[in-house]
Amino acid sequence: MKKTLLLGLLVSALFYSFEQLSETQTKPDKILSEQDKNRPRIIALKSGEPVELTYDAGTMRMLASSEDTNGAWSLVELKEMPGYHTNFHRHNHTDEAFYVIEGVLTVKINDKLSDYPAGSYVLIPRGTPHAQGNRGKVPVRVLLTMTPGGFERSFVDRVELFKTVKPDDPNFRKRRDELTTKSKVDVERLALWDFHK
Repeated sequence: MKKTLLLGLLVSALFYSFEQLSETQTKPDKILSEQDKNRPRIIALKSGEPVELTYDAGTMRMLASSEDTNGAWSLVELKEMPGYHTNFHRHNHTDEAFYVIEGVLTVKINDKLSDYPAGSYVLIPRGTPHAQGNRGKVPVRVLLTMTPGGFERSFVDRVELFKTVKPDDPNFRKRRDELTTKSKVDVERLALWDFHK
């Protein structure tokens, strides 16, 4: 009888410890899910996804938006046509990084002007005055990463604006500036840039 009682206690102890182990193994999953609630979404795009959208500089493809990454960063593929250039500006809260896929990207950082051919990488830390454009005869294609995300909204706004107003319209620049102000993207315009000098 003692052996039966002892065996019963042993089986009960084993059963209880397995149940406790099982509960312990599920608790980290609950903790992990709390820790991961700000984790970026999975992004898996095939060649040509998403489709290119036309805007005043050329085309853009939103590869990762700030919504996809919970605001951490964003990634846009831009194809800028020959002659396009930004004005001198800075992003006070956003780091910008360009990876040149095709063509040559011209970038002015502070007072230094440089050309970056395919395979080049340029990181422009937040607060750095800069401008960029395409002085070549063929489109330049770049991957643009913005950290944190948010500034990519300006490209979406420009796609929508381009559907109704073209760059040669006298009100285009004014309308574009109004959109930038309305969407509160991180850009401070500093000066016009004589792109051809």
